[in-house]
Amino acid sequence: MINLDDYRLAWQVYMGVGALAIAVWFLLLRRISSVFVRYWLLFAAVAFLFIPGRHPASPELWVPGSAAAVLTVLTEGIEDAMSILLVLAAGQILALILAAAAMTWVPSGQTPAKSRPAVKKSAKLAPNNERKEPSL
Repeated sequence: MINLDDYRLAWQVYMGVGALAIAVWFLLLRRISSVFVRYWLLFAAVAFLFIPGRHPASPELWVPGSAAAVLTVLTEGIEDAMSILLVLAAGQILALILAAAAMTWVPSGQTPAKSRPAVKKSAKLAPNNERKEPSL
């Protein structure tokens, strides 16, 4: 059996590394021009990394859902993994809903420019830079 302190430490390390991965992912996503796709990819990554699931060998332990799905598919087959796969799919659908909601509620930072009529400015003449040298 696993020690409870080791179990908590493992989750803390996973959450810390996952938060760092999400921060790097966010920095990479800033280059995408579509706001909806940017939000969707961010929320999908959070859902994929942080949804927990039961360990297939010992159900009293929680593990990351993506790892639980892979372990269950490899050890017990796809039929037994359907429960965690459905939870992961629901997380991805929730990511789509959150992305649509974030588009409407969070300002994108792109405010339309105020339209003013164009005013022609007269071209200024170059200043006269002729220096007069003192004569001796």
